[in-house]
Amino acid sequence: VYAYTAMVSACASNGRYREAVAVFQKMEEVGCKPTLITYNVILSVYGKMSMPWIKVNELMDNMKNAGIAPDLYTYNTLISCCRRGLYEEAAQVFHEMKLAGFMPDKVTYNALLDVYGKSQRPKEAMEVLLDMELHGFAPSDVTYNSLISAYARNGLLEEAMEIKAQMIKKGIKPDVFTYTTLFSGFEKAGKDDCAIKVFEEMRSAGCKPNTCTFNALIKMHGNRRRFSEMMKTFEEMKNCDCCPDIVTWNSLIAVFGQNGMYTEVSGLFHEMKRAGFVPERDTFNTLISAYSRCGSFDHSMTVYKMMLEAKVSPDLSTYNAVLAALARGGLWEQSEKVLAEMKHAHCKPNELSYSCLLHAYANGNEVDRMVSFAQKVYSGEIQLHAVLFKTLVLVSSKTDLLVETERAFSEMKRRCYLLDITTLNAMLSIYGRRQIFDKADEILNFIKERQLTPTLTTYNTLMHMYSLSGLFERAEEFLKEIILKGLKPDIISYRTLINAYCRNGRLKDASRILSGMRDSGIMPDVVTYNTLVASYAANAMFLEAIAMVRCMIHQGCRPNRNTYNSIVDFYCKFNGLDEASMFINRLSKFDPHLTRNEELRLLERVKNECHR
Repeated sequence: VYAYTAMVSACASNGRYREAVAVFQKMEEVGCKPTLITYNVILSVYGKMSMPWIKVNELMDNMKNAGIAPDLYTYNTLISCCRRGLYEEAAQVFHEMKLAGFMPDKVTYNALLDVYGKSQRPKEAMEVLLDMELHGFAPSDVTYNSLISAYARNGLLEEAMEIKAQMIKKGIKPDVFTYTTLFSGFEKAGKDDCAIKVFEEMRSAGCKPNTCTFNALIKMHGNRRRFSEMMKTFEEMKNCDCCPDIVTWNSLIAVFGQNGMYTEVSGLFHEMKRAGFVPERDTFNTLISAYSRCGSFDHSMTVYKMMLEAKVSPDLSTYNAVLAALARGGLWEQSEKVLAEMKHAHCKPNELSYSCLLHAYANGNEVDRMVSFAQKVYSGEIQLHAVLFKTLVLVSSKTDLLVETERAFSEMKRRCYLLDITTLNAMLSIYGRRQIFDKADEILNFIKERQLTPTLTTYNTLMHMYSLSGLFERAEEFLKEIILKGLKPDIISYRTLINAYCRNGRLKDASRILSGMRDSGIMPDVVTYNTLVASYAANAMFLEAIAMVRCMIHQGCRPNRNTYNSIVDFYCKFNGLDEASMFINRLSKFDPHLTRNEELRLLERVKNECHR
């Protein structure tokens, strides 16, 4: 038993958690009974592997059935196993521990604070601090860092800064974890200037960034699509003797996944494995999400199967990643089945699970189901959470339900929930689409007052709003502002202006924007080219329309049915049936991919126009 326990401990100490579990299982298979120390070590391993709570409970049942009573270390470790949002379970363990006659120590309180911090439960965290002080335990830097985490993760950044000030007053110096937690909180809220100030204060205080700090910087640059700065930070990290960890790789994969960069996601995964990292649950979860964001649902499900084959048990985050993948495709029926499967596996859905279901309803055009589920949230049947109200703002805005969007937004303000830039962008979007300028201005003023950093989505939304109202110059000013702010316009930025100019017959301006788009390194897609081709044809500018088709083919963008339909249809509209036929007969000379069937289809289209 001592040899096996030593092997389990050695594997755990070196981060080889799967091997530690394998040794423990082998120990049981050969009939060697684990001791209290063995169980405590493997329980700690389960916590680090984020094993599902049902597995942790099974281990505890086996321990008790073997006649081994838990000690204080066991209970403290059990609380630590609850770090991933299992705050109710942590409270239950804390209660059982006291019933068993154990008095909480400093480690117990800090572990419980850590759980509440990571579960975004600032109120409960503060109650633990008061109880801790009442029992004569002086808070340490670990205590304050957990408390700051609880407030920062919940978006209560002013309160988090106040706790940091209290920490300093008590003679406890903020460390790298304090600063990194605050930096991440401001970054998540979209307050980049405040985040950078925290980073500068950290360096001024002589506090050296660690791997977690660099990971937060990588995430900030990635979320703002500043990919070159992100990769520079990655290189700087290595130069500062901070070795990239699994979180670093997961963050990079997540960023490229969020931006639909499939090649980069796959490349990073292979590079990560070459660097000696074995994918664990978090990596599999990140990959499932990344591939689904790249539009590759099949790859997401392949990764899920790979995970199961590697005998890595799905946890709440895994199910949520699968639900998010289904939501993007609007597969609401499958989403409902996954939720049922979760409950069967004793994995309790959380606010993110229900958020994904709402997105699945919205993307699947199941508006009635979405509104019905929203009522469950408002009635309290589903546990109230800021994430759910934010989701209701997003999905209601997406489905153009103004009353429902404003109701969810008002509820967020009433409950003093964090109004981040994503939520405000959703409000701006629905007001912009409906041309409600006074309301849109209110949102813009709110963004400025709160010192939030506008994102590319903010600018694209404003461009769309002003282009719809015919204020093209104002819309184009936002394109220039995007570039001045160091953001990179995307295809939507340029397409918004091109569509606006084309709708109003300003084809020279549309062509100028197209040139700027290509000069910036963004290749127009078939939808962008088709907009210009159809606009030229609608204005009887057929030479220009055909020149645009030649241009798109030369740039490697293949025309589709709509490209040629618009030219043929407008030739016919302007009584140019012969010209339409001549155009079709010459098509094969500059479009090598044109099939004979496509030629015949277009000729039939002209023939049908003749008989009208």
